[in-house]
Amino acid sequence: MRRDMLVDDIRIVPLDGDRVEVSATCDGRSLYYRLPASCLSRQAIGDALFASVLVPAMRASSSVCFLDGIAVSSVLASQAEGIQRILIGWNPVLKNVQLQAKLYEPAPAPGPVGLLYAGGVDSSYSLLSHLEEIDALVIVFGFDHSMSDKEMRESVERNGRFAERLGKKLIPVETNHSRFLAELGVSRTFAYAATFAAIAELLGLRRCYVASSHSSSHMRPDGSHPALDSRFSNGATEIIHDDISVSRLEKTWAVAKHPKLLQNLRVCWEFPNHNCGECPKCLRTMTALRLCGAEGPFPPFDVRRVREMAAQSEVEYVISMLMAAHAQGEVEIERELRKGLRKHDWGEMLRYLDHALTGGRFLRLRRSRSAEADLVKVNLRPDIDLD
Repeated sequence: MRRDMLVDDIRIVPLDGDRVEVSATCDGRSLYYRLPASCLSRQAIGDALFASVLVPAMRASSSVCFLDGIAVSSVLASQAEGIQRILIGWNPVLKNVQLQAKLYEPAPAPGPVGLLYAGGVDSSYSLLSHLEEIDALVIVFGFDHSMSDKEMRESVERNGRFAERLGKKLIPVETNHSRFLAELGVSRTFAYAATFAAIAELLGLRRCYVASSHSSSHMRPDGSHPALDSRFSNGATEIIHDDISVSRLEKTWAVAKHPKLLQNLRVCWEFPNHNCGECPKCLRTMTALRLCGAEGPFPPFDVRRVREMAAQSEVEYVISMLMAAHAQGEVEIERELRKGLRKHDWGEMLRYLDHALTGGRFLRLRRSRSAEADLVKVNLRPDIDLD
């Protein structure tokens, strides 16, 4: 029997300075977004909360019900069926659910054009591509890195100086949406299109660019996707997935030509404000920059680490770097990339062999020991990845 996921106790609480917290209780758990009070679009609160709770509701097979009279955009509500079809196609554990809320007719947002800016290659390229159009850089805390107050202040100060040099406004936002999702059994990487849409709508952005992670030649199911992101537009804020026509390596080449963007590049999985040069993401970016003839804010490049990175990185990125290394005669880099790819391929072979010989029992045993074993994620092969 289906039940309702109640969204109630919706509050707007002033914080220090020009900050406000928009919070709600959803299925007994607290959800919040903290943003500049001067940027808050009150009409979009229902839209942001609906986007935020939709996937957990689909996992629980629960209708989304607003109790406090908060309305949801008729445009967003009309897209809910299509959003759910896409998500169920990626993971059939999810079920179609209904929205129980008042609807409102949205008016175009008067706010700025924004970019979700993480400081990596993808968002740096989108900034470069739309430099004249973009008014504001939106940085989000609580999405991936867990930062101390000191680290957040350092990030705001550094990115604030960077935005000012470009003549842009910096808008910092803090949320617990990733933790909220995990508590309800959903990986943040499955639902981050909703996170970004909720933030863009709460900020009343006229248009918001979300940088693509993959090019058209390597599109696959992902938490942010060109088939998905724009469907979270609410009729006031337009969400744009940008730009699937360009590969990650091509983006790196473009960013490498612009010193301001290059020096602010932050890609590290381990540290929010500097690049460690040790994690796979740092090593991947360092390798790409080496092929571009650039360095950036990274430790010295050690070609011996390329093999380790290639074995752990998404294969399309590795292949594009391998082809570039071959074309440029970078023999050492090409050799290490090939060795890393072979290690990656052995891992994939063992994965499919386990499925063929044991029905995936070994893989399920490994997953059962993982803290994220029960989280709903994108499944490229549900027959293998789902129990």
